[in-house]
Amino acid sequence: MNVFKIFLTLIFSTTYLGIFTLRVFHYGFIYERPSAIVFECIPTVSISFFLILGCAIVEYPILTRFESIIKKGRRDKSSITESDVAECMSCYKKFDIAIAAGDAIGFLLGAGSTAIIESIKGIAPFEPLVFLIIELQSVGIGFLCYTLIVFLVKRILMTSQMREIGIQVNENLSRNLNIAIGSCVYISIMNMITVPINLIKNPGEGNFNKYLLYCLIGAVLDGLICFGTYYLIIRKIQKTEKHISSNLLKETQNLVSATKESAETSHNQSTAVKEIVATMQDSTELAGNISEKVKHVTSLAEKSRDAVLSGREVLQKNVNELLEIKNTNRLTIEGIRELNKKINSIWDIVSIINVVADQTKIIAFNAELEAASSGEAGKNFHIVATEIRRLSDNIIDSIKEIKERISEIQKASDSLILDGERGTEQINSGYTGAKSLEKDFESIMQSSDNTAASTHEILEHVSQLSSSSEQIFITLKQIAEGIENFSEFTSSISSSSENVRKIADLL
Repeated sequence: MNVFKIFLTLIFSTTYLGIFTLRVFHYGFIYERPSAIVFECIPTVSISFFLILGCAIVEYPILTRFESIIKKGRRDKSSITESDVAECMSCYKKFDIAIAAGDAIGFLLGAGSTAIIESIKGIAPFEPLVFLIIELQSVGIGFLCYTLIVFLVKRILMTSQMREIGIQVNENLSRNLNIAIGSCVYISIMNMITVPINLIKNPGEGNFNKYLLYCLIGAVLDGLICFGTYYLIIRKIQKTEKHISSNLLKETQNLVSATKESAETSHNQSTAVKEIVATMQDSTELAGNISEKVKHVTSLAEKSRDAVLSGREVLQKNVNELLEIKNTNRLTIEGIRELNKKINSIWDIVSIINVVADQTKIIAFNAELEAASSGEAGKNFHIVATEIRRLSDNIIDSIKEIKERISEIQKASDSLILDGERGTEQINSGYTGAKSLEKDFESIMQSSDNTAASTHEILEHVSQLSSSSEQIFITLKQIAEGIENFSEFTSSISSSSENVRKIADLL
């Protein structure tokens, strides 16, 4: 709906209806020239037309900006910005300024100048009292025209369109009705004052009947003005109130439904929160039990770490002892090998002694032969040679025994070397295993440290969780109490909404 077109239609219709109403009273009753009502209206109509045109020129940009914001809001309410709202309110406030000025000028100078025009034409003398009555009457008609335009365009049309896009405007329509009724009463009084003016100034026969006729005509015109104004405003107010009551009834029904749903939901929420409270209480107790278990686990982790640390120290000591055994065994094997070398050198010496003994035995045998051939003279030499041979035999026998002992020692030495080498391999294997075990203990030690640290962190988190659970538990109890209070409140709202719905049904 184009606001400017409606405004233009209303300002033309109300202005010219007001002008011709005034001309009826001025030329029909005061100056008693009924023909002038229509045939001499061109100057007044022309002046009014240009004044209306001036008002339209002023109002056009205002209403154009207003309608552009309304169209924007109808497309998308969320697109309306604060500047749009401010601009729309500015247009709303500026709307009636030009109308007030135009009606004041038009009716005061145009319709209100009848006494001056009649005096200039020489038809009737200028009378200040008549001029004042005409001006007051014109002001009343002009104000009524202004009230109708402002009421229908601004208070009804523009307000409804602004509310449609979410801009709230508070308007008291009853106050506008009271203003319009007051204007109609004022106009009726001023109109009826104009009826007997000419009859009083020009008394004659039949004036009373004429007076009654004029009063009847004036009363009919006043009745039409008052009824038309009242009907027009009341119809718009009733239409608006019907729309408001319909919306109120609809919203009240929605509110009743919503409050019932809210009451049911709040009851369900209250039950759910109570269950959550019970669960949180169990959770709080469980968190306390977990805290105790974690403390126990932390204690065990610390003991495990201490035990691993002690085992690591013992293992380190064993590794060092194995290293010492390895070094000692290596030295022993080297000593046995050195002894074996010396035994081999003894073999050489024994071989030399054995050779010497054999040669000595041969020499002794030859000496015996020489002594035997020498007879009595070689008897003593024979005895010596025999003893030497016997000594050689003993030496040879001793050397055999020494060889056997040396051979046994050498075998034992070789066996010791083999056993030592096997022992060395076992020691190396044990040392390697111990070193690997030491690394494993290092890893276990690191894991124990991490476990102890983690259990401490877990203990802190569980303690915080326990505190948070207690706080949540307290908060949920408060929420449960709040929901119960809200449930009672929604029940009260539901009852009040039902009463409002019944009241809305009466509107």
